[in-house]
Amino acid sequence: MRQALAQKEFRLAYQPIVDLRNRRTVGVEALIRWPRTLIGPDAFIPMAEKTGLIRDITKQVCLLAAEDCITRRIPGSVRLSINLSAADAETPESVELLSNLSRALGGAILNVELTERCLLAPERCGPVIRAIRALGIQVHLDDFGTGYANLQSLVELALDGIKIDHRLTRCLDDSRAAREIVRHLGRMAGTLGFSITAEGVETETQARWLSVLGIHRAQGWLFGQPRFVEDYPALRSAIKTNN
Repeated sequence: MRQALAQKEFRLAYQPIVDLRNRRTVGVEALIRWPRTLIGPDAFIPMAEKTGLIRDITKQVCLLAAEDCITRRIPGSVRLSINLSAADAETPESVELLSNLSRALGGAILNVELTERCLLAPERCGPVIRAIRALGIQVHLDDFGTGYANLQSLVELALDGIKIDHRLTRCLDDSRAAREIVRHLGRMAGTLGFSITAEGVETETQARWLSVLGIHRAQGWLFGQPRFVEDYPALRSAIKTNN
């Protein structure tokens, strides 16, 4: 993994986030990939956290995002979301890193997504999160509703939004309880002024349920798999226009 970082073997794939009311892309999430190997992020990210390499990976994510400039290649105004680990959220160095990325994006709107492990140390993460938000960067809590996340954490960490965990989204078809939970999450988000996005949407039925339940943003294979920048559907038309 150290060699892969040194040789810049990692790449970013981008998955669209859409507005369910018109299916328009309103954002993209940058997801790190290691194309030379068959090792997925579910395996190498935990290993990076254990070995202390996770902050180096985050730095490379920011560099790659700046180089790809994906937000300039999609029609309209979109947000770019990147993920921060608990280790990233505890160090002031992340504030400078994100500030540099924001400037490199040329004014594009930047979001960061926090893992739930940040909730275990709000006293350390809180000051960093507030400094990030002071830059105009929104902070969202990933995988809300199935782990450590609780309502108190939304208050303590002063977040801007939440993302509904894919495991909850996949229960919408068959579980009335899941639908009621999502309905109340949507109402709570609206009352508190949070944005809310559902992850893991794979079927039209799930998308319809989310719309009925008042959730307007969604992400998942139904709307597009993560793709490298050169494979992004809107990129070809943008290149033709520019040429």
